[in-house]
Amino acid sequence: MIPHSKPTIIEKKVILENIKKILNAEYLSENIFVEKFEQKVCRFFDTKYAIAVSSGTSALHLALLALGVDENSEVIIPSFTCAALLNAILYIRAKPVVVDVDLDDFNIDFKEVKKYISKKTKAIIVPHMFGYPAKNIKEIIELGIPVIEDTTQSIGAKIDGEMVGKFGIINVLSFYATKLITTFGEGGIILTNNKKIYSIIKDLKEYDKKRKFKLRYNYKLSEVQAIMGLQQIEKIEYFVNKRRKLFEYYKNRLKNCKNIKIFEPLKNTEPVFYRFIIQITDKENIDEIIANYKKFDIEAAKPIFLPLDKYYYGKFICKNSKLLYNTTLSLPIYPSLDTKEVNYISKITKKILK
Repeated sequence: MIPHSKPTIIEKKVILENIKKILNAEYLSENIFVEKFEQKVCRFFDTKYAIAVSSGTSALHLALLALGVDENSEVIIPSFTCAALLNAILYIRAKPVVVDVDLDDFNIDFKEVKKYISKKTKAIIVPHMFGYPAKNIKEIIELGIPVIEDTTQSIGAKIDGEMVGKFGIINVLSFYATKLITTFGEGGIILTNNKKIYSIIKDLKEYDKKRKFKLRYNYKLSEVQAIMGLQQIEKIEYFVNKRRKLFEYYKNRLKNCKNIKIFEPLKNTEPVFYRFIIQITDKENIDEIIANYKKFDIEAAKPIFLPLDKYYYGKFICKNSKLLYNTTLSLPIYPSLDTKEVNYISKITKKILK
C-alpha cells in the first residue's frame, strides 16, 4: 500500500547518536537542544523570538491568550482546515467565527473575513493550507486586527518573494508526524517579533517555580523531540525541493486528464506542495473514488476530515468549502515518494477517472 501521508525521517544514525548525548547528560526535559532548536527556527524565519511547545494546538492556545482573547471575544477562522483551530479557541471559551475560503487556493477569503468582523473580533487565524500561501494575507493584516499565521503546511512558501509567517504578529507551527517537518510525532512552536507577546507566552507555557500564581500550562517540548526538530529544519530546503519536483512530475503525467483540475501556483506565490490535490470536475462520488484507489493499493484521501462549519454548526454554511469537500481529492506526496510510485498513481488515476 502506498500511504497517503508519511513522516520524512532521514539520517536515523545521527538522531540515535544525539539521543545518546541526552541520555549521558541525563537532561530529558527542556534544555539546551530545545534552545538550539528555537534558535534554528528563528533564523530560518528571520524572527526574533521562538517558544517551542508540545503541539500545534498548544501553540494556538498560548498565542490566543497572549493576544488577550477571552470568553467575550470572537476569533475568525476558515472552514476548510483542521479542528485544532476550533479547539484552541474553545479552550478559552471564546466564540469561533467560521468563514468561507477561496476556491483557487483553499485559503481564507478576504471578503468573508471583512464581512464577519465585529467589535468583539480579537484575532484572525490564517492557515496557509496544503502548502499554498494565503494570497490575501497582506489585505487581512491591513484590517488592523491581530493575525496569527499558521505556517505548519507551508514552511518556506512565499508571497511576492516574502516567506509566509512574517506577516502576522504571531506565527505558529505544528510538528505532528506527517507535517512538513516533525519532532517525533508531536510538538509545535510559536514565533514573534513582539517582546511582550514572547514574555507572556514564555511565562504561560510552564507552571512550575513561579512566585505569583496564575493559571499556567505544561506545554514544554522534550530534548529528544528537539533533536529531531534540529535535523528536520536543517533539511527543509531538501524536503521542499523534492515536493516541488513531485508536483511537476504529477502535473506532467496528468495534464491530459480532462476531467480533473490541478491547483497551479497563483500569481506571485511560491507554494511548497504539502498536498497534491486534484478537483474532480464531473462531480463523481469522492468516497467511491477513494475506495477504488484502495483496490490498487493506493491510499487517497479528502484534503481535510470535515469542514469546520459542518463540524461545529452541524451544517454547511460555507458554499466554497462544501464544494471543495465534495469535489477534491488528495494524492500521496512526500519526500520519500519516488517517481516510479508517482507514475503508478498517475496511471491508476487515469484509469479510475477515465
